[in-house]
Amino acid sequence: MPDKRSMTPAANASRQWLANAVLSAAVLEPLHELNRRWLTLLMNMPRLWPVRSGSGRLPEPVGATLIALTPERCVEIARCPFSLFTASFNDGAYWRGIAGNTAVHEPRPADQEGAPEKALVSFAELALFYAWHLARVNPAAARIVLGMTDQTLSAFEMLTLTTLQNLAASGQHLLAPRWPDRAGFWLQLLEPAASASPPLDVRLVGLQMMAAELTSAGRSVRT
Repeated sequence: MPDKRSMTPAANASRQWLANAVLSAAVLEPLHELNRRWLTLLMNMPRLWPVRSGSGRLPEPVGATLIALTPERCVEIARCPFSLFTASFNDGAYWRGIAGNTAVHEPRPADQEGAPEKALVSFAELALFYAWHLARVNPAAARIVLGMTDQTLSAFEMLTLTTLQNLAASGQHLLAPRWPDRAGFWLQLLEPAASASPPLDVRLVGLQMMAAELTSAGRSVRT
C-alpha cells in the first residue's frame, strides 16, 4: 500500500474519482457491460485489434493474453470505472467537426449479413448511444469514464441519434482499444487474479492516464 503522503495529485484525484458519487450504479453497470462486450470482440476478432486507421495495435503479448481469457475472467476485468474502448472521445476537434456537419448521409445498406463486422457495428451503436446519453445527463461522469473533453461534451449536445447510428456503420474505423501503447497496463489488467475485480492499483493507473489525457487535450485547446 503506497504512503498517502507520497501520492501525486493525479493519484489523489483518481482515488477521489473512484469514490465520487457521479460514478453511480446507473453509470457503471452499462459501462461494465460495454467493457465486457468489447473484450469479447477483441478476443474473438484478433484481426480487428488495429481497429482504427492510424491507431496503435495492441502489443502481441496483450493479444495472446486476450485470446486465453475465460468468459468469467472477462466479466471480472470489465469492472473498471472507465471504458476499455474509445471512439476518439478525447479528440474534441473531431467531434466538433462531426456535430458541425449538416450534410445528410444515408446509412449503408446491411449487405454483410452475418459478417464479423456486424458485431462491431452493433457494439458501436450501443457505445455511442451510451456516450450520447451520459454526456447529456451526467457530463462529469462522461469525463471520467470515457475521457470526454469539454469540446466533445459540447459536440455531443448537438449530435442527433441518426448521426450516431450512421457513424456506427463505420465502427471499424472509429473504435479502438484504450491506450494501445501501454502494454504494461493491459498485461496487469488481464493477468489472472484471485479477486472478483481488477486490482485497485490497475484502476488507479487507468484513471491517471485518462486524467493526463484530458489535461493534454485542454492545453492543446488553449494554445
